[in-house]
Amino acid sequence: MKIREFKPEDLNIMEVWLAQDYIQKFWGDPQDWIREISENISADWVKYFIVECDTPIGFLQYYETDKAPQGEWSDEPIGTVGIDYLIGEKVYLGKGYGSKIVRLFVELIKSKNKYDYIVADPIVENVSSIKVLENNGFKQNANGLYCLDLTNTGIKI
Repeated sequence: MKIREFKPEDLNIMEVWLAQDYIQKFWGDPQDWIREISENISADWVKYFIVECDTPIGFLQYYETDKAPQGEWSDEPIGTVGIDYLIGEKVYLGKGYGSKIVRLFVELIKSKNKYDYIVADPIVENVSSIKVLENNGFKQNANGLYCLDLTNTGIKI
């Protein structure tokens, strides 16, 4: 399994994935996402990736919370990135790939040596996603976000 940068031609498979019921119920309107990715593919505050196991199986993004549009993450300290992820190929669901993907993604983000925290905001009903985060050391904060402290201080300013 590997993570590679998202390319404009990946928009086609992303559109297919986003149209699936099990993704759409948590991600919303596929066209909103395609538009957002298309408009920001070269932005410096957000990075998009594809997860591959020989062929593409999923999507990842991280964004700097202080530069992203307003959201639940906006009050996070500078040095925080938010993440989103999905497994687009059904055959890979329920087999532990989600935890492996997030583990790899955390390592990629750590390797940048510029972020202190990673946050995620899964929908409460997305029990699988919450389990993946918890399996990777994320803890739910008072604000409802799941946070991973990359500084290992346990202290969040």
